[in-house]
Amino acid sequence: MKGFCLALVLVLWGVPLHAMDCKGDRHFNSKSVFHVVTTPVQVRYFHNYTTAQIEGMRNLHFHNHLMHNPGLTLAEHELKVDYQIGGLEHENGDGYCVWVESVNVDFSYKQMDVYISSQYPEGTCPYQVILNHENTHVAINQRALAKYRVLLERALKKSRAIPTRAHPMSVVSMNNGKAIINSRINAIVSRVTSAYKREVARENAKIDTPAAYRKTQALCNNW
Repeated sequence: MKGFCLALVLVLWGVPLHAMDCKGDRHFNSKSVFHVVTTPVQVRYFHNYTTAQIEGMRNLHFHNHLMHNPGLTLAEHELKVDYQIGGLEHENGDGYCVWVESVNVDFSYKQMDVYISSQYPEGTCPYQVILNHENTHVAINQRALAKYRVLLERALKKSRAIPTRAHPMSVVSMNNGKAIINSRINAIVSRVTSAYKREVARENAKIDTPAAYRKTQALCNNW
């Protein structure tokens, strides 16, 4: 997983809170705070690499069974998290009530590149078989990302660990509040994205087996 891009904006309101237990606004819709989006990626197709070069890219970038020859799909996802924090100082000055004003996540593919060996020209049977196989990998990757985008947004919205205006949190300082909120958001994001990576690896592996390769190679005579 790529590193988080975090933008913290503190919103300190001038009206004192008349309770140190940080009573929340029970009419506030906490779910409106959380938004997870996916930015579409343009799949790129490369036909000017030899089988040996594709094998080299596989060994350089990946050390698992996701990638195979004479085709290769390289998918790199990117995660950007941006949130704003609001806060009120306790009336007696001994701490703050804090909450998130907004949490915005962009969970997308940074790139999706498909390589097909130059040994097989476009229009040939092997080329089409390889293309179909790699496009299946593309579809698997895209389905997994779409599924876990929804799961990530749902997990954030359901969490009671992240304070909102409906359920603010009392802390000793704004820095303390920032650290706690950062940790709790990261924990949820990491849990969901780890599950995503396990699933996308598992689903891709199902079509990268010796039996699957034998089946696809049987579709053409001119390998």
